[in-house]
Amino acid sequence: MNNIHTPVMLNEIKSFLPKNKKINLIDATFGGGGYSKAILNEFNVNHLVAIDRDPISNIFAEEIKKRYDNFELINEKFSNIDKVIKKSQYSKTKFDVIIYDLGVSSNQIENSERGFSFQKNGPLDMNMGLSEKTAYSVINSYDENNLAKIIFQLGEEKFSRKIAKNIVKSRKIKLINSTVELANIITRSIPVFLLKKSKIHPATKTFQALRIYVNDEIEELKKALEKSIGLLCKNGLLLIVSFQSLEDRIVKDFFNHNSGKRWRSSRHYPELADTGPVTFEIITKKPLRPLDGEIKLNPRSRSAKLRVAQKVL
Repeated sequence: MNNIHTPVMLNEIKSFLPKNKKINLIDATFGGGGYSKAILNEFNVNHLVAIDRDPISNIFAEEIKKRYDNFELINEKFSNIDKVIKKSQYSKTKFDVIIYDLGVSSNQIENSERGFSFQKNGPLDMNMGLSEKTAYSVINSYDENNLAKIIFQLGEEKFSRKIAKNIVKSRKIKLINSTVELANIITRSIPVFLLKKSKIHPATKTFQALRIYVNDEIEELKKALEKSIGLLCKNGLLLIVSFQSLEDRIVKDFFNHNSGKRWRSSRHYPELADTGPVTFEIITKKPLRPLDGEIKLNPRSRSAKLRVAQKVL
C-alpha cells in the first residue's frame, strides 16, 4: 500500500523539539508515520513510542522498524495512552515530547472502502479502528432527533434537522448504503441559493459529525489530554495540531485551565472552576497556522492549528 499522507506543519513541529539532548517522545497519532520518520532521522532520539488505533498503520511502520531499533508502534486508542506506556518497556520513562495530529490521514480519506470521503463512492464505514460503531449503523438506525443532534453538535450544521428528516425519509424507502447516496441526500437538504454561494461541499459538516461520533473523538481527546500530563517530564512539551473548531476549543480550554488562566465557561468542561492548577506554560499565545507555501502544496493543511504548551511542574 502506498503511503500518500503528508505530515502537516512538520517544520513548525520540529522547531519546538529539543536539539541539545537525547529525547523520549510519543507520537500519539502515528498515521502514515511522517512525524516519526522525520524526528528519528533528524533528532537525537532515545525512545520513540508511536500510537495509532488504525491497524493499517502497521504497514507504514515496517520500514521505520527496520531502520530504527528505538522505535515501537502500538495499536491502541490514544485515550489509553497511559495504559499503553504502563504495559510497555517504557513504564518508568518520562517523556520530553508528546505530539497529537488530530486530522484524518490521507491514507484513510483516499481509500474509498473506509467511507470517510463524500467525494469517493464507498460503504458508510468511517471507523478509524477499535470502534464498535459504523456510519451505516448510525444513519440507518438512529431516530431523527438523535441524528439531528449529532449533526448539529458535532458538525455545527445549521440545517441538521432538515438533513436528519430527509435521511429518515430516504431510508424508509431503501437503506442508505454508500457515501455518495448520503452526500446526495444532504445536498438536497440545503437551500439551492446557499449551495451556489458556499465554498465547501454541502456534505462536509455532516460527514465530519458522523466521523467524530463513530470514533468518539471528542471524549477520546479529552481523556488523552488529561492523561498526557502525567507522562511528561518537567519542561516536557505537548504539541497538538487540530483541524476543526470543536477540537481546537477543547485544546485551548485544556491549556488555559492547566496554565492557571482565568477560564471561560465551556460545555466541554462545565464542572471545572474558573482557574486551574499551574501545570503548563502556554508557548503559543495564538495557534500557529501553516504557511501559504504548505497550503498550496497540501490543501488539506489549510485548516490546521498548532498549539504548544510546556509542563512546568
